[in-house]
Formats: sequence, structure tokens, C-alpha cells
Amino acid sequence: MGALTGIRVVSMAWMFPGPYCAMLLADMGADVIMLERPGAGDPSRLIPHFFPSVNRNKRSITVNLASERGKAICYRLAQRSDIVTEGFRPGVARKLDVDYEVLSRVNPGIIYASISGYGQYGPYRDWPAHDLTYQGVAGILASHASRGGDVGPPPVAIADLSSAMFATVGILAALQARHRTGRGQYIDVSMTDGLVSWMSVALQSHLMGGSGELMEMEPGFGIFGTRDGKAITLSIAFEDHFWRGLCHVIGHGELVDMPREKRLARHDELVEVLKEAFLTRDRDEWVQALTAANVAAGPVHTIAEVASDPHLKERGMFAELDARGGTIKQVAPSLKFSDTPAEIKRPPPELGENTEEVLIELGYSSEEIAEMRREGAI
Repeated sequence: MGALTGIRVVSMAWMFPGPYCAMLLADMGADVIMLERPGAGDPSRLIPHFFPSVNRNKRSITVNLASERGKAICYRLAQRSDIVTEGFRPGVARKLDVDYEVLSRVNPGIIYASISGYGQYGPYRDWPAHDLTYQGVAGILASHASRGGDVGPPPVAIADLSSAMFATVGILAALQARHRTGRGQYIDVSMTDGLVSWMSVALQSHLMGGSGELMEMEPGFGIFGTRDGKAITLSIAFEDHFWRGLCHVIGHGELVDMPREKRLARHDELVEVLKEAFLTRDRDEWVQALTAANVAAGPVHTIAEVASDPHLKERGMFAELDARGGTIKQVAPSLKFSDTPAEIKRPPPELGENTEEVLIELGYSSEEIAEMRREGAI
């Protein structure tokens, strides 16, 4: 039984942030009911492999929130639920009459989380944008810009994913607060705010009169190519013992006792020394030698290598489940609970797969359901 067994979530969010948040809750046992548009559904259904990656353990119903009967379904769901998530642009939920003000009248204990790019207020509230733009506003891409912007964007949608994590943390905190007070509350989650929080170290430096830069990087902190065309990472942040071990392994004993100040002063020169050294052996040889010498290093894996990595397999990071006569593979929940395990119990749902099931649970008759289908409310 999951930690959130008995908690019901109504998800009115599409694509990445809201669905990822709801999936985390579902993995921990919550009953997540997705509200999707009739005939269209979540736009991520159009992107191969996207929808299944963030929508397991959920039930899908189709609801036209622009119709009165569709709103009534949402209200009835909210009355019987604990959490609502939405990812509309600010103001849309209010126009649809499914915002916190309305749903909290239906259920004063409801916890309602809105996830948006810039938050529900502020000068940028209505700006159109996606993940990369939020990273720019938060200062994460400053080093890219200083190098002419030619490095390329980060490969992970960190604004989307960090906002999902912040929303999850906020929801769990609000559940605890409700346990004390009996009242729900509204959570305004801004993708940009979350990224600014992640930039705390650099911003703290600036706020205290510093340069705003992170600490200077060691020559032994980076990605280095190897003889076989692959790569390793070195993550020597400041540690002399890691540096000494590295120098012994690569055969540069003359550099062993170089203090950090000199390593920083000779950064570019030392990077070239390391680049040349790592081209003499294959990636896995270097990883074995460096880790055996207690040097902070590891392989740069391809996606295929991640999926077959023995450590990740032993950690249970990949799962298979039966789905409609076949088997599908999934990245498993990352949290390891001792007593209330996170589990994959349901495959990603087909569009509207659970509409009738959920509506019957809500007390609708078969005749009412058929009539709502004819009207386009579901």
C-alpha cells in the first residue's frame, strides 16, 4: 500500500510539469484522475513516447470543461477529492469556472496547485514561453550567452521538471497542514521562481556584493574524451586528495602536490594535459582505474547504456508491466520506501478509457452518461 493510498487527485494539467507531478503522487498510491479534452486529449499524446513516460498509474476521463455539464462533473469530482492540479495559462481556470475560488466553495479542504511559467501575478504573467525561456529569465543560461550562445540548450527540461517537483513538495506540505487545520489551500507554482531558487548560490553571491559567479571550476572538473571516442566525467570540485589520486593514475606525479590556487591559475594549461592523457586509453579502462584510486569520475553513458546499466538495474530503475495484451517498459519510481513502496500498477491510459467507470463512481446513471456523450460534455 502506497503512502498516499486514499488520496484522490484531479489533474487538469497537460504535457510535462503537471502530469509529472501527478505521476509522482500516483506512484505513491494516490488515485489520479486525468481530465482530458474529448476527441483530442493531452497534446503530448501526439508525441511518440512522451505521454506514456509521465502518465502511468492514472485514470483518464474526457470532459468538456466549457460545457455546463462538464463543469458539473469537475465540481462533483472536486467534492470527492483531495487535490487539484492545473497547468492552464493564468486566468484560464477562472474563465472556465474551475479555479480555486470556485472549487474551494465546493470542497473547503481541497488543495489546489496551479503550475505556470511565471506565476499567477507579476509583469511577465501573460508572456508566452516554454522551458528554455524560463531558464534564460532565471539566469541559468548566462554562461551560454557569455560564450556567444553557441553551446546549445540543456538537454533536460529543467523548468518543467523542477516545477513538478516543487508542486509535489507543496502539495505534500499542504496535506500535512490540512491534517492540522482541516482546511485546504492554494499553491501558486512558477517555473521561473523555482529556477531562481535553484540559482541561490550565484544570487547569494551577487546579493552580498560578490560577482554572482559560482566558485571557480577546477581543471579536473569537466568532460573528457577518451581513445575509443567515448567520454568520462571528472568532478574534482576542490578536493586535494582527488587531485592527487588523479595525477598518480594519469602518470603526472610532478603535479601531485600542486595546491588548488595554482591549479586554478594554470587552469587552461592543465585541462590540455588532462585531455591529452585521457586520449591514451578507452573510457571503461579509465573509469575502472580512477574509481579504484578513489577519484571522483564516471562514464558518460548513451541512453542505451543507461537502460542496460547494471547498477541502475539492481536499483530497480526499470520495470515491465502488462498492458492491453502486451508488455511495456517504464522508468520506475526513484524513491525507495521501506514500508510504503512506490509502485507501477496501471499502464498509461487510453484517451477517456475510464470515463464511464469514474462517472458511475460519482453517481451518474448509464442514461445520464449516454446523454452527456451525445451532448459532447464528455
